[in-house]
Amino acid sequence: MDYFEFLDLPFSDPVLIFGLVMVIILVVPILAKKLRTPDIVGLIFAGAVIGQGALGLLERDDTIILLGTVGLLYLMFIAGISIDLEKFSKFRSISLSFGLLSFGFPMAGSLLLAPSLLGFDFESSLLLGAIVGSHTLLAYPIANRLGIGKNKAVTMSLGATIVTDSLSLTVLAIVAATIHGDISLSFWMTFIGFVSLYLAAILFTLPRLGRWFFRNVRGQTNIEYVFLLAVLFVTAYAAQQVGLAAIIGAFLAGLTMNRLVPENSTLMSRVHFVGNALFIPFFLISVGMLVDIRFLVTVEVWLVAALFTALVLVGKFLAARIAQLFFRLSGDERWVMFGLTSPQAAATLAVTLIGFDLGLFDELAVNAVVILILASCFVGPWLVDFYGRKVVLHEEKESLKSTDAPERILIPLSNPENAEALMDIALMIRGKKSSEPVFPLTVARDSPNVEAAVATGEKLLSHAVVHAAAADIPVIPVTRVDHNIASGILRATKELRISDIVIGWNGEITARQRIFGSILDQLLEQSDETVLVSKLDQPVNTTGRVLLAIPPMSQYEPGFGNSFQTIKKLINQLGAKPVVLATESNLTLLKPFIEKQDPELSAEYKTVHNWNKIAEILEEHYDDNDLVILFSSRRGSIAWHPLFERLPGQIIRGFNPGNLIIAYPAEVEEHHKPTAVLRFDESPLVPDISANQIYIASDGESSHHNAIEKMVQSFFSDRKDVTTEIAQQLKVLDPDNLPGDLPGVMLMHHSTHHVTEPVLLLAVNGDGFHVRKVGEPVKIMFILLSPTHMSVQRNLLILNRLGRMIGRAEIKNRLGRAKNIDEIKEILSAKLTINIGK
Repeated sequence: MDYFEFLDLPFSDPVLIFGLVMVIILVVPILAKKLRTPDIVGLIFAGAVIGQGALGLLERDDTIILLGTVGLLYLMFIAGISIDLEKFSKFRSISLSFGLLSFGFPMAGSLLLAPSLLGFDFESSLLLGAIVGSHTLLAYPIANRLGIGKNKAVTMSLGATIVTDSLSLTVLAIVAATIHGDISLSFWMTFIGFVSLYLAAILFTLPRLGRWFFRNVRGQTNIEYVFLLAVLFVTAYAAQQVGLAAIIGAFLAGLTMNRLVPENSTLMSRVHFVGNALFIPFFLISVGMLVDIRFLVTVEVWLVAALFTALVLVGKFLAARIAQLFFRLSGDERWVMFGLTSPQAAATLAVTLIGFDLGLFDELAVNAVVILILASCFVGPWLVDFYGRKVVLHEEKESLKSTDAPERILIPLSNPENAEALMDIALMIRGKKSSEPVFPLTVARDSPNVEAAVATGEKLLSHAVVHAAAADIPVIPVTRVDHNIASGILRATKELRISDIVIGWNGEITARQRIFGSILDQLLEQSDETVLVSKLDQPVNTTGRVLLAIPPMSQYEPGFGNSFQTIKKLINQLGAKPVVLATESNLTLLKPFIEKQDPELSAEYKTVHNWNKIAEILEEHYDDNDLVILFSSRRGSIAWHPLFERLPGQIIRGFNPGNLIIAYPAEVEEHHKPTAVLRFDESPLVPDISANQIYIASDGESSHHNAIEKMVQSFFSDRKDVTTEIAQQLKVLDPDNLPGDLPGVMLMHHSTHHVTEPVLLLAVNGDGFHVRKVGEPVKIMFILLSPTHMSVQRNLLILNRLGRMIGRAEIKNRLGRAKNIDEIKEILSAKLTINIGK
């Protein structure tokens, strides 16, 4: 008895068809999880069961083909918009190499075996090579779900997909033109010309169009999403018109929108949700419906399918193995690459059907390709799911350090106009593997109208909660009542054990404010956490570059490492090009941290010779699409300088950037264990200095090397060997700058076992020493000799005190004009006291 004989099969009612597909999309992932099978495999199998080749419930008609095509294009779009562009650019050459290998080995196998084993002519063998050489990123959603979407192996596989599918469809075009007798020089010129014009138009126009759109359409996520869909399908259609595959156009559309849609944004969450819940499952079901079980009963079709499958699996494995050896990947990453590049679906099906229409393939070959598609679509996702989990465990094990700590972000809100922008910054700096919620906060001032203030704050919090929830980020809204707004923020910070604070600033500067205003100034003075003071007048996702200014000595702040990592995450999320402005010695220290540690960034570096002119330098480099991020320090910290309190006002009055973030590193140790917070009073903390440690240059003397020899010789007068050794070591050192990059002042620091306590040497030259790496004459030169056993922290405290003392214009000018040792000692004796702790 036919169980479905009372039904009209296949279903024709559109409501029933859609309902059945929705039930499959709902039930299959649940069953697959219980069976420990990837969802993708389950959906393909379900498509095979309900298709014409089995139960016959649904026909693979134009509607199913349409939705399946949409799902495939959407899958490629997600791959493009989610890829790490920095790594994609960095690995483009090895992605190209891997793509050529991944296409070349199966193609070679086809040309070698198909004529002898299957009796194919050259054109048929070439077209078969195009089929088995291509692949579809069917398993990419699994890699993305596991959190390895930006892994090097996955990024290489994404790049290889463009190479293999482009080569596959190019071979198809050549074979088809050969069959029709259209191959000629004009064919190649036309094809290359149209493709070049298409690529130029897409890569030049779309990023600018997207930036304009997102700047002018703000806070309307639905319209933003429709814009992305329009870009996707128009670009895919245009690709078809110039002779490329629509999937290549979809991937390019994703690449061009990549920098405009941050990974942790609400818009990206919507892109993934719709794709994973609707479009991509339709594509997978449509792939399964290709299987016709009636043709699977003959031995011959299975033998041909086995050969096709062997060409794919052996060729793709050899490519993955060679890539692993040459590009230093792990064994698990090799299997992930193999799993990503094995599935056959999109280009495979397109080339096969056209080959059938051209008479190059018979029904036996077409059915063998269908079996190949089914087999590869089972093997690939399973490999990515199984070995991808091992890659995740390995990455987590490598990233676990004693510095890791709960990442809790507090966002004090008061202005509805910048609330969403501040929430976006918080979502972007939140680690993608973090399980901690974000904490939007409103503080109501305790007054007779406190209830109304609380109600207004709760309304603002409700919008923040909805915004974060749309990005699938846990959020806990917080309300506090306090007589003082800053005190309310500080109390919430302590109660919630906050690590980072993202707070807004309106950019207004008045004579009564010290830096930002009473609330922000109090918060900075009394908190120890990382604080990002943010003036956001433009959508941050339209950022083209990030101007990152890092003052001297900032890297020695106790919390600089974690704070800098936070900024790196923000830059990585924005997909913007960082331009790092710092002194030469700072750049030497920071480059490895920027380029080698995740997230890896490819940055441009600008040397700042005079930090006092940083506002002018930023204005010189600033463009309307730039985000300016300035590292600063709290008063009394190691890197603090009076200039920091003037800089925000100088920047606002100078060129008033649309988006400005001033980052204050945490003042606790990076492992977050209780520690003494580095707060200093105004008492100096530098070594005493006597007559034999001071050198005054004679008129016309310009060599700082000569001054070094004289100072060291005077201090170590009875130890000629030590004098020679230390003088030579100092001469080869690059001069460093004191905090604040003080003009006319130079510091040389050297650790040696020849001293048992810190020794400070001073040279003064009214005309100035000429030092090659210092932009202007050096009138005051300090040499700090530290014992090798002394802690780095104690050295930094001394350097900080020197910078703060000499940073006073009166002292610096008096020292520069001093004519004798007694005058110098008189100036210093009023400011320096011996206070060196061991």
